[in-house]
Amino acid sequence: MNRFIKKAAVIATAFTLVFSATGCGAANQNESGGEYVLKVGETQGALCHAPLQVAMEKGYLDEEGIKWERVDFGGGDIQAALGAGSIDCGFGLVGKFVQPIENGLNMVITSGMHTGCTKILVKADSGINSIADLKGKTIGVSSLAGSEAVTAKRALYAAGVDVSAGSNDVTFAVYSVTDQPVALQNGAVDAIATPDPVATNAEKEYGLNILLDTATTQPYADEYCCVSFVSKELAEKHPEIAAAYTRAVLKASAWVAENPEETAQIQIDGKYVSGDVNANAEILKGYKYIPSVQGGYDALVNVSKDLHEIGILKPETDVDAMIERSFKFFDDVPDSYTVNGDRFDKVLERKATSEVMAKADCCE
Repeated sequence: MNRFIKKAAVIATAFTLVFSATGCGAANQNESGGEYVLKVGETQGALCHAPLQVAMEKGYLDEEGIKWERVDFGGGDIQAALGAGSIDCGFGLVGKFVQPIENGLNMVITSGMHTGCTKILVKADSGINSIADLKGKTIGVSSLAGSEAVTAKRALYAAGVDVSAGSNDVTFAVYSVTDQPVALQNGAVDAIATPDPVATNAEKEYGLNILLDTATTQPYADEYCCVSFVSKELAEKHPEIAAAYTRAVLKASAWVAENPEETAQIQIDGKYVSGDVNANAEILKGYKYIPSVQGGYDALVNVSKDLHEIGILKPETDVDAMIERSFKFFDDVPDSYTVNGDRFDKVLERKATSEVMAKADCCE
């Protein structure tokens, strides 16, 4: 079915969708008739994972009738946890998933959560004023195959810089996320590609310049960076649970959009992230938490095709076929969620207008 027709169909269901208690119970049955316990993967320090954290803490998973348990693998590899069967589902940056998917990772992406959360930063006196100026430079990243490295390579390629495997145009050096700002200050690297909250905190602390911000720099500003996913086994054997999980995180993402301050407090209280609540809330406000199934699909398409063109994916890979087998549209999952019949982008637009008016009133 044409994706846009399918999108229209699922949006239409958003206004009439009612989930019965019987239906929710059925979603929790395993093949032997017992309850299936969904293993929800979560890592520490991921500010942008707010929708998944809120889905657990605010009861959205429970409302969907899911019996679940949190599997915290610290700073471990989410792909490895999924491949080993330690988790059934999770949340993460689409850029780091594409190559593992090509190599057979048992992952199915189910929706887009938000935009933003990655920056490429340089020292203010570096003389580097554009992505093209990074030719011949060294960029600090947390992993050579991570989403931040993928974002940097996409931007470099678009700027005419050769990022192919045999090129010496740019060097990537691996540092932990928390060590990257220090590496930049010490001159070990010329730029860093790093996620929030480290990126924004380093920018402010050291007066760094932003070369690229996926929350504001086009075309990345309109592209979903983080997505929800489930294992192929869950999607095939327990599609009701996979769909229920997707609905839960879509709803939670929409809630985050309206409640960034409370979200930041939940993250601190739940020990998902560290830092200052107010500072974290300000970062969350910079992302577009307008959840969209189609947005997640479009992001997978964009990143996959870019990586194939760049040469990071194998030349013989059928990208269209890879995309189709690694994204799942559920008939009972709306494209997005609404508040009192209004799309969340309209709610946010109205909220922003009211805040501006409130500020104007207070200053009269």
